[in-house]
Amino acid sequence: MRIMFAVPCYWPSQDGVTHITKYLAEGLAAKGHEVLVFTSTGRGGLQELPKTELHAGVQIERMRVYVRWPLKIQGRDVESNAKAYFQKVKQYCPDILIVVCAQSWTLDWIIPYLDQIACPKVFYSHGYSWMKEKYDIKEKLIAGNMVGAWGEYRAKRYYKRLYRILTKFELVLYLLENNNACVYAREHGLTNGKVLENAIEDAFLSEEMQHEAGKNKTVQFLCVANYNDNKNQRLVLEAFCKARMENARLVFAGFEENAYLQELRQLKEEWGSEKEVLFHVHLDRNEIYELYRKSDVFVCGSRLENAPIVHCEAAATGMAIISTPVGNVKEMEGILIAENCREMSFSMERLAGERDEMKWRGQQLREYVIGKKCRVVDKVDWLEKKLEKL
Repeated sequence: MRIMFAVPCYWPSQDGVTHITKYLAEGLAAKGHEVLVFTSTGRGGLQELPKTELHAGVQIERMRVYVRWPLKIQGRDVESNAKAYFQKVKQYCPDILIVVCAQSWTLDWIIPYLDQIACPKVFYSHGYSWMKEKYDIKEKLIAGNMVGAWGEYRAKRYYKRLYRILTKFELVLYLLENNNACVYAREHGLTNGKVLENAIEDAFLSEEMQHEAGKNKTVQFLCVANYNDNKNQRLVLEAFCKARMENARLVFAGFEENAYLQELRQLKEEWGSEKEVLFHVHLDRNEIYELYRKSDVFVCGSRLENAPIVHCEAAATGMAIISTPVGNVKEMEGILIAENCREMSFSMERLAGERDEMKWRGQQLREYVIGKKCRVVDKVDWLEKKLEKL
């Protein structure tokens, strides 16, 4: 099959959407399918990435797109626009088109052309972060925030009609049964959906990756996420600095240097904590593996997630986990949930002082993940079978 993925971000980015799309695209390519990933140059469209390249058996082509959803989606040059996107689909003539993510150019720009695309179409949702029960249009108007009110109105209108768009796809994929996108589909009577949960790379399930948490004198806390306000590394940093414990280290690993990371460094200096804090950027996958291997507790401070894969990766290695109650993490047996900075600090102190509990929680989480049967090869095989039936 000739399979075309249209996804807002892809390698070398390191976010969740990239990671999932990457293992599916590379897995299908390894099984002999011809795979094209049509994507953008990344966050802001400013990275110096080639327009075309081949990576791990997958052909990659990029446009330069600026997205400030729901207010604006526009190309950064004359070759990056909705028509060029549609022309690429026509030129490539895929057997299957897989459109990844709502609230982005990958879906929004192709909507007017869906009826002109003859091949079976798949939409892969990663959740709807702008979908709300109540939109703050009136409140923002009263506050004089016209731009904010316009954004709320556009988001409300978008989700009011999205279900009609989704009927044009032969298959719609969701991360979880209780994900808001899946719930939305059921509420609107859509019947073309299937659940494809996230997978874990075999490396995280290997014996080599397993370690006995807490065996070292210094407890290492690890946070792996792109540096931004939604991932909320500020919460993790503040909780760590306020926690009363000795022999502790906090390690952050994100994709790139940016203003948010600079702010974190500044806050570390202002708070005056003597605890060791390391900020990493642009690590390759092997370096990320090494951080998981050497760390004791995984920490997440995200404001919003759907089905975060990093929690499962950490659990697979036998690490204890402290996390805000995002996505499906409450279902993970052994996890410590922290609603705020005080609870996160307390959880850090608790695990640093109780090594046996740290080890027990890590074992519970590993058993939970193993029981989910979520290897990459399983998900690629599942997807291939579904695509062959379209």
